[in-house]
Amino acid sequence: MRKILLLNMCCTLLVLTGCWDSIELNEVSIVTGMAIEKGENKKYKLSVEVINAAEFAHGGGTGDTPVVVFALEGDSISELSDKMNKGYIRKLIYSHTRLIVIDEQVAKKGMVDFFDFLERSGEVRNDFNIMIAKGVKASDIIKTTYPGRKSPSMKIHYQAETFLREWGGDPHLRFTDFIEAFVSKGRQPVAAAITIEGNPKKGNSVDNNKNLDLEATVVFDGMAIFKYDTLLGFLSLEDTRNYLWINELEKTTITAPCSVEQEQENKYIDVKINHSTAKRRVTYQDGIPNLSVEVIVEANLQGTQCPNKLSEMESYLIHEKSIEKFIKEQITGTIEKVQDKYQVDIFGFGEDLRRSDYKKWKEVEGDWDEEFSTANVEVKAKAFLRRSGVRTDSFISEVEKKD
Repeated sequence: MRKILLLNMCCTLLVLTGCWDSIELNEVSIVTGMAIEKGENKKYKLSVEVINAAEFAHGGGTGDTPVVVFALEGDSISELSDKMNKGYIRKLIYSHTRLIVIDEQVAKKGMVDFFDFLERSGEVRNDFNIMIAKGVKASDIIKTTYPGRKSPSMKIHYQAETFLREWGGDPHLRFTDFIEAFVSKGRQPVAAAITIEGNPKKGNSVDNNKNLDLEATVVFDGMAIFKYDTLLGFLSLEDTRNYLWINELEKTTITAPCSVEQEQENKYIDVKINHSTAKRRVTYQDGIPNLSVEVIVEANLQGTQCPNKLSEMESYLIHEKSIEKFIKEQITGTIEKVQDKYQVDIFGFGEDLRRSDYKKWKEVEGDWDEEFSTANVEVKAKAFLRRSGVRTDSFISEVEKKD
């Protein structure tokens, strides 16, 4: 009898576990985004974007602002995150945070002081977007409203996913990726750069959503380059795409000359890249590192300004050569720009050398960024133009015949 009673008590304990820290949904507020800036009187200023639950109700909102942004200054992001109830009524839940925007000035001084908290905390998920505010205040980024998305941070989160998928303008680095690059000796971190087009002061009002021509819009503006946790500078959107071409570009669209011989004629083809693969390799010859990249793309023709007859195979071959030259020049230019201007390996060539020739890697590990900046660069590209849309010859070729 005692054994049965003891068993029932144990079963009861299993049902009760996990309830000690339970909290009702109407007692919490969800944080979707944060901005970290330099404080006026303290080390940091933390701004937190919190959902106004009443505006997300199924019955419709009341017309109030869908999110509320509150800021505090302090010397520790950890303490500030717990102190936010100075301005908010409910307990804040950080597990749904999708975006952390870091001010450019903070990034230039180093971010490791608060990164430890973000990685260590069990309340913040480690797969959020980390972005650098370029030329604007980080807090203005999470205050700028947009029609169709009530939360500015969620809008930017989905905007990044779509931009990466359709063109390749987001470097696709989450917090975990940044930390991995930070501790790696064969790759330096990068992050998306975002800014505001228009007047930031007018973007933080719901009235901004009532204009056909928005007075303020958050846009992607390339990529931030780091050495460990310190911001060095920025690359353009085109350079960001070239960075992805070396790593994991999904899709993009390029505009290339009609042919290699017609580059000066101001006539172009529009090409949709549907699939891309890249191979990187690092070798040494006479003590000099050689970086080689081989890119293979499959593409469709989306538009043409050229008189070439697409019913003839020769036209495809001509266009493919032009595409290959365009890709080669783009990638080579970006690598050489990073070598000359920043002298850090953001592409992961050091990691490739470590995997392929560990003995050589151990020799140059401590000076790899210097080795990278003096390396020779060789880029090869192979393009396969698969389709030309719903027609072959363009009407442009018929006009050429009349002339």
